[in-house]
Amino acid sequence: MIWPAAIRQAVYDPETVSMLTSVLERAVEAIPHSQRTDECEDRLASSILAAAGRGERDPIKLYAIALGVGPWEPTVGGAPPSSPPIAGRRAI
Repeated sequence: MIWPAAIRQAVYDPETVSMLTSVLERAVEAIPHSQRTDECEDRLASSILAAAGRGERDPIKLYAIALGVGPWEPTVGGAPPSSPPIAGRRAI
């Protein structure tokens, strides 16, 4: 999972880290149990961290970005995923 490694490379205050963690946890909870894989969590974390890296701090927008299955962020998450995007979710 990329979350711990990626968050250590960035410099965020404790409140921001707490907010980003909360957004990730809520996004993971929104995914059907059958689709909650490490790769899925990596995709969500990648999207959240990339948006945060661009300056986004609104938790609702970060949540929507993560669940919108935006583009894979290779600078955060490494190689593109081998599986197709998560099905059965609607954009917020």
